[in-house]
Amino acid sequence: MNKRIILILNIICPVMIGAFIYYLVSPNVIFVKKIDDIIGGVINIHISPLDNVIFKLIRNYFLDMMWGYALVFTLFYIIGNNAVKIGKIFWIAFIFSVVMEIIQIAPPVQGTFDIFDIGVEFLAEAIAAFIIYKSYFREEF
Repeated sequence: MNKRIILILNIICPVMIGAFIYYLVSPNVIFVKKIDDIIGGVINIHISPLDNVIFKLIRNYFLDMMWGYALVFTLFYIIGNNAVKIGKIFWIAFIFSVVMEIIQIAPPVQGTFDIFDIGVEFLAEAIAAFIIYKSYFREEF
């Protein structure tokens, strides 16, 4: 399969998976309410929050990992395919993730600051950078 298609799938798939899971498990979030408004109640599939560890890990951290992973691939797609730049791409993504998390402390922003979100986003972004480095720099991209 063409490497550009794989690259684009590494951007789109995590975002779509994350958005779908988010829609299912977070009916009170602004993003989900807007989707419900747009589709006019045609589809209204929400799962009641479960009180178990796996559900909480998915809801609180897996979705952040999907976002961070896709962010690194998106920056790689936009900035280019130079092996030297992958380190810069990683740090841009990580700093952006930290800023987005810190913004959630501000009163006008409806979010929940969580230091562990920064950790899991760092992990996902590092994994994405490693995958990019191993996949795209063994042979010329």
